[in-house]
Amino acid sequence: MKNNKLLILFLIIGCSVACSKKDDLGKPLTGLGGDTWASGPIDKWLYDSLVVPDNIEVKYKWDQSLFDMVYTLVPPKEEKVIPAMRDVIQFWIKPYNAEAGDSGLFMKNYAPKQLVLSGSIAIDPAGQAVAGLAEGGLQILLFGINDFVPDDYGSVADMAHLIHHEFTHILNQKKAYPTAYNLVTPSGYTGDWTVTQDNPWTLGFVSNYSRKAPGEDIAELVSTMLVMGRHAYDSALYHPYPLFPDSLNNDDGISKLRQKEQIVVQYFNDSYHLDFYSLQTRVQAAITALTTP
Repeated sequence: MKNNKLLILFLIIGCSVACSKKDDLGKPLTGLGGDTWASGPIDKWLYDSLVVPDNIEVKYKWDQSLFDMVYTLVPPKEEKVIPAMRDVIQFWIKPYNAEAGDSGLFMKNYAPKQLVLSGSIAIDPAGQAVAGLAEGGLQILLFGINDFVPDDYGSVADMAHLIHHEFTHILNQKKAYPTAYNLVTPSGYTGDWTVTQDNPWTLGFVSNYSRKAPGEDIAELVSTMLVMGRHAYDSALYHPYPLFPDSLNNDDGISKLRQKEQIVVQYFNDSYHLDFYSLQTRVQAAITALTTP
């Protein structure tokens, strides 16, 4: 009994310490809904430039829970946010809206509701770099923002390729592309796409990553054609690897890529009433304007 009394007394004392009236029990906990910050110039610019016209929110304040926990990432540098998003507006949002000709309704209807930024590139458990992800049609995760250089062609083209690739996934989720696309190069898809030594262009693909699956293939083709522009793409098609003579004017690879191209063009017209070649010209013009001194 004596021991029980001592235990009860200890519990009462402990409770009086833990439940002190000095503690603010209503104070939100950081990471549990309590992350707040004063809106600043970056937030105002993002609101005026993306939320108001296109209903797209940009998440740049760091929250690791927005990403898969298998990734080791760093936050985006705040000075990189506006330059990167300004270019994204020019080479992604404006070309689609201009081609749709509906006063901006296209991107309001079809664009993801959030762009989530990471400062660094993600490396998946297999050791592969992940530059972007489309999440359920509602989000695009953009990695590597800290390395973005606004006036550098390679940097701008890489970012444009990334976001056009991920947006193609979202468009495909909303309206499926024709299954005929999957039948053009059915034997070319492989789980060994990371180590293959084949020249993808001669097999009917624009990159090794295209060979992972048909869904990645069409996203790669769309983004490659939009970012390169029609002239550069056609040139690469006929001369994909000048250092390898057997890749030049490869009739089989060219034929397969042309078949895929026509399916893409028809898909954009039938599903979204967009002239793909005109959209391609707009995207290329935007990239050129952003990277020409």
